[in-house]
Amino acid sequence: MSLRSITEVPLPSPETIDLVRQSCVDIPEGSIRLARLFYENLFNMVPEIRDMFSDDIKPQQQRMADALLSVVRHLDTPDEVAHYLQRLGAQHHRELGVRPEHYPHVGRALVRAVSEVSPTWSSSMSSAWVLVYQWVTANMLAGVENAMASSAEAGRTR
Repeated sequence: MSLRSITEVPLPSPETIDLVRQSCVDIPEGSIRLARLFYENLFNMVPEIRDMFSDDIKPQQQRMADALLSVVRHLDTPDEVAHYLQRLGAQHHRELGVRPEHYPHVGRALVRAVSEVSPTWSSSMSSAWVLVYQWVTANMLAGVENAMASSAEAGRTR
């Protein structure tokens, strides 16, 4: 998964969004199974990322599961979701040290985790997730860029 800017990544089509939603239809509200598998996959792929998180990963798993399912549910209000994702991207950068080079690993771990929990998984769902994840990533990275620009501007006006 390559990183692209927010100007290069359109909101996925309604059909793509529907496929992503279908892949999550059997995930109950409040379930952390998807997030648990996601973090297992991520830490297996990139073990050094594990140090970015506290020893007790369960609260982070719950936040990730809630955020992901909320984004999937609300993709038909893209402006609100984009604003949320930009704030989240800035927060992850500031509080966890997430860097742009982490995002492709996150995307692969996420798609693998969804494939493991979705009983109706298909190659078209995999493609749909990649498109949605690219849009999510572009918005999160835009949030990081905006936060960094604001910090630089604040530093110049002091």
